[in-house]
Amino acid sequence: MKNQKFFNINDLLNSKPKNINQLLGEFGEFVYRSYCRQQKFVCKITKYLRADVIIFHNSKEYFVDVKTTISNAGTYKGDRPQKKYGYAYEQVFITKDFMKIYPDENSLLKQFTNNNNEILIDNTNEQYQKYLTAPTETKHTTNSEKTRDEIRNKIKKLFLNKNLKCRILERGQVSDDGWGKHTPDNVPGKKSLYQKYDYNILINYKDIDFDKEEVKEIYLFKTSLIGNQIKLVKPTLNIQKKKNIEGLIDYEDFKKNNLNLYFTNLENFCNIIKKI
Repeated sequence: MKNQKFFNINDLLNSKPKNINQLLGEFGEFVYRSYCRQQKFVCKITKYLRADVIIFHNSKEYFVDVKTTISNAGTYKGDRPQKKYGYAYEQVFITKDFMKIYPDENSLLKQFTNNNNEILIDNTNEQYQKYLTAPTETKHTTNSEKTRDEIRNKIKKLFLNKNLKCRILERGQVSDDGWGKHTPDNVPGKKSLYQKYDYNILINYKDIDFDKEEVKEIYLFKTSLIGNQIKLVKPTLNIQKKKNIEGLIDYEDFKKNNLNLYFTNLENFCNIIKKI
């Protein structure tokens, strides 16, 4: 059984908003995948470029962003940043008695809708119980994620050969767009965490095509220099302050005063590590 404190749908729907968003979203994605499989589609969980589900059909891959709601019946009306890649934005509307899936205009599920352009699923709590007892599913690994794994393993091996411990942080373009001008709260993170390593590394990736990334830049933070030569600035966002983060990397100052630790090329970075 999943690590859930709500054992029926009524308890979940009556819980506080801070509890409901993620848990309800996971349930909505489960309902969506279950219905896809009922219609003989092969699908898997994915967490790449804002997608939640990937459907394999006729030798093609279809990415879906599932939007779960308890208040907005009808098709999804929000932003569609991945529409350029052919994503379907599917809305799952949940009540205590029934659920409805509202397929997008390019959805593979469009053919299964009723006269109201919706897919009705009865008995919400019965589906919720299936969700609670369902086995953990294996997440689909995209080509970009495989490439990240290869780069991560290569870097860790270089440091291991030097008897040094490194911590690798990664950000893709979605994360970069999301934080905007603000710095992410996990760089360098809590002092008790980053001081466990000799070096902390941040790799920023950029999209060059769908499911294809390349290294945009690499920051090499020697732990003994953090807070001194590597300048930190105070957090500005509430989400950062709540995590008791002591300071965040001042990237502008870093590039100015630690240019030898900043790279825009993976090969150059690896060559420097070999010389440490």
